[in-house]
Amino acid sequence: MKLESWHSSEDKRRWKIVRTDNYTDVPGEIVTADETTGECSLHVGGETKTLSFGPGGIRIVGRGR
Repeated sequence: MKLESWHSSEDKRRWKIVRTDNYTDVPGEIVTADETTGECSLHVGGETKTLSFGPGGIRIVGRGR
């Protein structure tokens, strides 16, 4: 799965990013994310951070209700 900057904020809020190495959530609001490359950009604490967990290093999963 891949989320791009042009996807709506409402759509992106339905998802969260989980690391595949330790299965913890990556905190922040998704700007972009790509499961294939393991790269993501997130808004955290008023700034945008770009993170790379390597190929297949993240999964984009639905948020629980």
